[in-house]
Amino acid sequence: MNARKLSAVALCEMRSCSRLVRTWVFFAIAFFAATVSYVGTCLSHLFASTSEFTPSPRFILGESASLFVVIFSLGIIFLAFDIRARDVRDRISGIIDAKPVSNIELVVGRMGGILMLMCIPMLVFIGLVFVHGALAGLAGWGFGAPIEIWSVLSFVVLDIVPQLAWWGGVVMLLAVIVRYRVLVVVLATGLVVLSFWLSSMLSWGHMEVAGAIASQVILPSDVAPVFATGTILLQRVAMMFLAFGFLLVSAALLPRMIPRRALFGLVGVGTFTVGVLTLVGMFNHLPRESEQRTAWLQVHQMQEVASFPDVQRVTGNMEIYPGRRMVVNFSLTVLAPQENTTDIVTFTFNPGYRIQKITLDTREIDDYDFQDGLLTIPKSYFDTEPVTVGIEATGKPDHRFAYLDARVDLKGGKVFDVSSALARYLGNRSYEFQGNFVALMPGVSWYPTSGVAIGRDEPQKFPIDHFEIDLTVSVPKKWLIAGPGKSELDGETRGRVSYRFRPENPVVDVALITSKFKRAAMTVRDIEFELLYSSKHHATIAAMEKLLPDLQGWITERLEEAEKHGLLYPYETLTLVEVPSHLRAIGGGWSMESTLYAPGVVMIRELGIPTARFDVSFKRHEKGEQSLQQLVSYVDRDVQGVNMLIGIARNFVRFQTSPAGRGAIPLNYFIEDLIGELIVERLPYYRLGAATNPFSQVRELFGSSPTLKVTVEDTDLATRLTQSRAMTQRSQNVHQMKNWVKLEETSISDLDFQNEPNLSYNVVLLRNTYAIAALKELMGEEALGQILAKIVRQYRGSNFSYERFRNMALEIEPQFEDITQNWILADRLPGFIVSKPTFEQLGEEDDTDNPVFQTVFKIRNMEPVMGVATMYWHELKPLSNDDKDTIVRKLPPILIDPNTSYQIAINSSNRIRSISVEAPISLNRTPIDRLVPLPDEIPTSSAEPLPAITPIEWNPVPAYQVVVDDLDAGFSVKGEPIELDMNPIGRFFWNWQSSLFLAGDAPTADRGIPIYGGMGFVQQWARVQNEGYGKYRNTFTMVEGTSFQPLNESSFTAEFATELPRLGEWALEFSVPARIWKGRTQSEVEKAKNMQSEGKPQPFDRWTISLEVQVNDDAIPIELNPLLLDFDDDAVAEEDAPDEDDEGLQRLREILQEEEFEELMQDEEIDVENLLWQSYIGSNSNRSRYRDQVHWAALGTYDISNSHTVVTVSFSNSVRYKFADAVRWTYVGNDRSE
Repeated sequence: MNARKLSAVALCEMRSCSRLVRTWVFFAIAFFAATVSYVGTCLSHLFASTSEFTPSPRFILGESASLFVVIFSLGIIFLAFDIRARDVRDRISGIIDAKPVSNIELVVGRMGGILMLMCIPMLVFIGLVFVHGALAGLAGWGFGAPIEIWSVLSFVVLDIVPQLAWWGGVVMLLAVIVRYRVLVVVLATGLVVLSFWLSSMLSWGHMEVAGAIASQVILPSDVAPVFATGTILLQRVAMMFLAFGFLLVSAALLPRMIPRRALFGLVGVGTFTVGVLTLVGMFNHLPRESEQRTAWLQVHQMQEVASFPDVQRVTGNMEIYPGRRMVVNFSLTVLAPQENTTDIVTFTFNPGYRIQKITLDTREIDDYDFQDGLLTIPKSYFDTEPVTVGIEATGKPDHRFAYLDARVDLKGGKVFDVSSALARYLGNRSYEFQGNFVALMPGVSWYPTSGVAIGRDEPQKFPIDHFEIDLTVSVPKKWLIAGPGKSELDGETRGRVSYRFRPENPVVDVALITSKFKRAAMTVRDIEFELLYSSKHHATIAAMEKLLPDLQGWITERLEEAEKHGLLYPYETLTLVEVPSHLRAIGGGWSMESTLYAPGVVMIRELGIPTARFDVSFKRHEKGEQSLQQLVSYVDRDVQGVNMLIGIARNFVRFQTSPAGRGAIPLNYFIEDLIGELIVERLPYYRLGAATNPFSQVRELFGSSPTLKVTVEDTDLATRLTQSRAMTQRSQNVHQMKNWVKLEETSISDLDFQNEPNLSYNVVLLRNTYAIAALKELMGEEALGQILAKIVRQYRGSNFSYERFRNMALEIEPQFEDITQNWILADRLPGFIVSKPTFEQLGEEDDTDNPVFQTVFKIRNMEPVMGVATMYWHELKPLSNDDKDTIVRKLPPILIDPNTSYQIAINSSNRIRSISVEAPISLNRTPIDRLVPLPDEIPTSSAEPLPAITPIEWNPVPAYQVVVDDLDAGFSVKGEPIELDMNPIGRFFWNWQSSLFLAGDAPTADRGIPIYGGMGFVQQWARVQNEGYGKYRNTFTMVEGTSFQPLNESSFTAEFATELPRLGEWALEFSVPARIWKGRTQSEVEKAKNMQSEGKPQPFDRWTISLEVQVNDDAIPIELNPLLLDFDDDAVAEEDAPDEDDEGLQRLREILQEEEFEELMQDEEIDVENLLWQSYIGSNSNRSRYRDQVHWAALGTYDISNSHTVVTVSFSNSVRYKFADAVRWTYVGNDRSE
């Protein structure tokens, strides 16, 4: 091909296309879309980057590359689809055919002209963005930022050119072989859509080979920019082969008289084949990495824990040659396992190294084995005394040998899965080893460790090894390094500098991060706090200088608080170091916890604080305290897998000692929660599922249907919740219904963290939250601090069991186990019943001459395990007539022994409106609320005030009464789920709504029956929470019909089976939940109101509940009038029940004022039922009075001859709801008193 001819053809094509209207339309659309994307990114980053995670304009091309590729791909279709037809239309086809230009020169030249023309708006846009970013950086503007140049080059060279060349080749071939231009457009557009759809079906691992945007494979970075990976480069070469093959075939098929047409075709096919074979080979090679990781995992899972030694000390010398290799020389002081049933002692060491020499106490050995990342040495070399193992090796770690047991495979997730995409946004490179940046992460096993490379979050099976460290590291001159504790300058030689790390206290692992950093430092209470960051982000860091006084004060407060509890920061230095965005922030195991915490080191992702616009935000705040609070709040949000507060707090205990054995996982989180409560004043929360849930913010705003409110009122907690997103997210997730269900089923020491990671984690935190709250109230923070301090002092550098922790806690607080309700091992929960309160005024007055009111109620723990309960009451404010204008007061938590009752007496100078008993870790779950009666005439007593808490003999369950609730073992339901007929549009919107508000909340069963969460696609029995009758908690079970698919009368039934204690006459009652009663009755009332307002006669065919009750073999049809249901929990069905008119009169007396009722009784003819309806129509407050009551319907009295009774309930009419709440048997025989 002749270059002059190619350029001439390209220029000619550019002139031709520039005359087309669609060219300018495309330019306008492309420029508008790019501008909107850039302006939107700049605005969101300006105003929201300090409160939420937002994309940075520094990486705008990386963020928007997919959008640009789609736009330009469609653009090339609409410019090249009629390339031959335009020649014919413009009557120049003959002239072009006569030109001395070969077909290949013509095709390639014209395609090149279109590509260059299309690149003009892109280059103009990039240039404008580059200039604007440079000016923003120089002038300190908040709108915009200097653009990262490597992401620009990668975008242009690796994304735009290959992609457009590929689609250009496809369109050119279609334009030659397809006669109809419209068909060319349709086919080409369809191929574009098809390709993107197919890409969405692939995994992220396949996408790198399939042509993913470079920024999707490796996130853009200022700290450690990556132009391309080897896979990307090879894939782009293959794409260019494919594109050139298409162009050669197009040239061969072009209708011109040329020699060697067949040769062009053959070469084109051959070129295309080379590209295809290259891609096929790459796809075939993909499984090898996964297979290798799987093989490593299997080998490590097969190792015996008995062969794992105790590494007591690690010393070593390292020479790091960035981007090339490392030379390492480690010496490990090792105590061999004493009960080793194997023939070897096992270590883990990255298989990327080449071991040069192994020594034991300076004696070189050669009968070791090093493969699959396992270094095994015969146990015969070890005895009961510590042995020094020397390891000399060269090379660099294999990046694949990291996080082998990770629950989520970052390469295996589907592209269409938003959670997988967000997980990859937390980084996907296990460590960094570039020419300008090195980050050696513990998860890649770059230094030898005890045992295997899995189970770091399973201390129950794999005890965590703590060891001392003395490490000398040589790096290029002018480089700084972050590591465990203080980095001491150890000398400079020949363009290199050495640093030494030798902290006094042990570490649990070692992270080294080194580069040509800038450094800022300050000293607080003899601890050096240093920040290592990229010089490109100096503006943001410099803006924080104004915070130094307030920041020093805040740090001093936290350190003093720790010292008050006997906890000292264990190292001389704490280093905060900036790391690139593509460094993996999530680890392995079931928990996949953040990898950015290490002893003495907390890593900060560059997409966080270093690039957030704190410099702009701080200008708006005149007070430094506001700026500091904003910074702390940002850190606490933990939106990028790193909450520095958690990372710093772990140094105090978790990096010094760890629990092992049964209960180690929950105990670990309990200690971490204690540290958060005592020192950080925030309870930590981080879980991969929450971090990668795209709708988590929506759920925080609107709540989640399966979430329970379990606290009455806690001002301190409410304040901390508003300041802490982590605590808000924690509260939302741990208070979900499924966590209580799990808590009732098993002890937290037996939770299955491997198969139910998120559920198990949230259950542990649920129990921790209230155990710690009770401990703070009853023990005090000082005693809790003593427990932690004693644990650290006694077990620093080693492990401890739950039994040792428990014994140590009992030495400090003998009631520790009772207060925590034996929270690790307990497999049962307490259950409380609270009586109705009584209220009276005592004859005496207090010191201020105010009357003294006494409110008394009883509480009983009905279960054989210890319980903890807190009593709250709402006291009316003085001189206030508003029942809602109250002050919340409380008693300290009380310990209630198994099967024990107490009488609680509250003396107050103001009347009490209501009481609440909070016992979250119980079968009650939610607070038990009781209204205090407020009669017009307050009874007065001359008795002395009762003690606040008195043990009593009281059993709230009468011996003559048996209740079978829908939560009892005797309750069962029948009826197969029925799929609803829903149109596709309705089904789509339901799925969308469910994914938006219930994302991450799988359907949960409450004692075998699904929890009701609103209508879905299935009619089935579901359990409604917080309504209906309940011994401990109010629930009822129902099947919901719809307007388009009513319930089948015979499809669903419920049975209540029980053993009655004696034979004889028993009265039977059936509970009607408030939702059923109120929902249906209120709709009838509203209908009557509307008819009355329109002057129409009111309907007299009042609605009734029709059901059929089968007691053993007797079927009894029953109709219930909802207006005449019994509202009293303690009511007993009598044998001679009054007729409906008498019941109606009684109900009217309850509803109406006394004067109104007396006046009504003077009328000789009274329509009781109509008057009841009128009372409901005229007053909403009357309806709300019964809103949450239990409605007992008397079903009759039966002579029971068989103690085993089964009550079967079914509905004989097609009402919308079928429900089953409870049945109540009451013995009414003459000998009931016996």
